[in-house]
Amino acid sequence: MHTLNHKGEFFAVQGPLNVERSPQGRPVVFQAGASEEGRDLAAREADAIFSGSVEDVAAAREYYLDIKRRAASYGRAPGDLLVFPAITPVVGATEEEARRKHADVAALLDIDIAVKYLSRYFSFFDFSQFPLDEPLPDLGDIGKDSFKSTADAYKKKARENNWTLRQLALYAASPSGQFVGTAEQIADRIQRLFEDEVVDGFILHAHLQPAGLAEFVEHVVPILQQRGIFRTEYEATTLRGNLGLSYPANRYTAARHAAPVEKALAA
Repeated sequence: MHTLNHKGEFFAVQGPLNVERSPQGRPVVFQAGASEEGRDLAAREADAIFSGSVEDVAAAREYYLDIKRRAASYGRAPGDLLVFPAITPVVGATEEEARRKHADVAALLDIDIAVKYLSRYFSFFDFSQFPLDEPLPDLGDIGKDSFKSTADAYKKKARENNWTLRQLALYAASPSGQFVGTAEQIADRIQRLFEDEVVDGFILHAHLQPAGLAEFVEHVVPILQQRGIFRTEYEATTLRGNLGLSYPANRYTAARHAAPVEKALAA
């Protein structure tokens, strides 16, 4: 227990809080964002980063290495900051079946809802002013104060492919096609990205609940376990422990340990 003795503009409190420390030390801190500011914030403060698409493997690997370099510049080890992109696997007995599943789900999208979903990445910009089936006009710096890196990526996609608003909205709102295939094909891609130092793990989005998650657990996870890529049992009782993250030192305890050393050096 530690006395805070906080005296601020709006309140003062002596403390201490009569609650023992969490078994994790503190909750696992995730950060999301690929802008320069976001990368630096993650490298300095986060335990894990919710990264972007791995569709472009070379770009994703450069992002991964850049994050690790930045973490090192703050005196952190590579394992102190983990990189997790989100994937939406669609598992089929054959690749054709998986593609059909993916297409069936994408076809359920209402275009008005898809456009509204797209707008969240652009500070909820009103896209309804644009025709659905004409090339999207230049959006300038719209999105710079929202999901900046994602907005920039979508603008780049639309510009390079001369996409209409309909095409971009469906691309943003529909499940990703990067992990659509048989269990073996999906496991192969996961293993390759992990072993090639593109990711430390994945955040899983199920294309349908609960079926999509169940299919992944039933068919893909056993393959990854056989290959030694995924655990067969949990190593710890906390999220921090199971992610392999170190237990953060309490700042008061660290200060007490440092005091005798500093005193001896001063003497």
